Amino acid sequence: MRHRLLRTVLVGGLLAFSLALAQAVGANGASSVTRSPVCPSFSSSSFHNPTRVTNLYFPLRRGDLYTYKGNRKKAPVVNTVYVTRNTQTIDGVATVEVRDQVYESGVLTEDTLDWYAQDDQGNVWYFGEFATQYPAATHDGSWTAGVDGAQPGYIMEASPQVGDSYCQENAPGVAQDAADVLSLTGTWTGPYGSFTNVLETKDYSLLEPHSEHKWYARGVGLLEALALNGGSEDIKLYSLQHNQ
Repeated sequence: MRHRLLRTVLVGGLLAFSLALAQAVGANGASSVTRSPVCPSFSSSSFHNPTRVTNLYFPLRRGDLYTYKGNRKKAPVVNTVYVTRNTQTIDGVATVEVRDQVYESGVLTEDTLDWYAQDDQGNVWYFGEFATQYPAATHDGSWTAGVDGAQPGYIMEASPQVGDSYCQENAPGVAQDAADVLSLTGTWTGPYGSFTNVLETKDYSLLEPHSEHKWYARGVGLLEALALNGGSEDIKLYSLQHNQ
């Protein structure tokens, strides 16, 4: 799941870009150097059944409700991610609409619609988001593929390999996130259970000096997102409810 810990706001221009590329923090104290991400080549003709998202690390089943809990700068956070039954056609491709809501200390602070689709090879693409931040009701970071030069990117590869580095979103000056694949053999234990052969990535912004580690389990999706800098932020999966 996409979540709201990593915001893509233009801060610091080239300095922030350099800091993002220079970060080198790995799991369990190991170092990992961020690479130059490769932005995938997009063609709407590669999507014949795009709303059937079956990627092992990023499955989207209609009606599923993920609940994450954690903290953001000492404030308790609840993050709900609901796979809606709505679709949106973006840049010529039908996408699955996912609603992502963040509550801090019980108060709604962010309400976002994200759009995803799976191509014929099994890659899951991120086509944009409409984000609302409260209480100001601003829409910072919102973008749509095909509008103002924005291009979709991978939110999850069909077959991740250690060393892969790819663009997740490419809306110049608005939202430019990328990810590096760090491990495919990790373990994870948390409120939702224990898992082996876990995928670990490092996600980072090309616009600001913030990054985070994420862990994914096969058949489940995102287990945890842990910020590496820019404040104490950590959310973990607590429940996954399947709604028919």
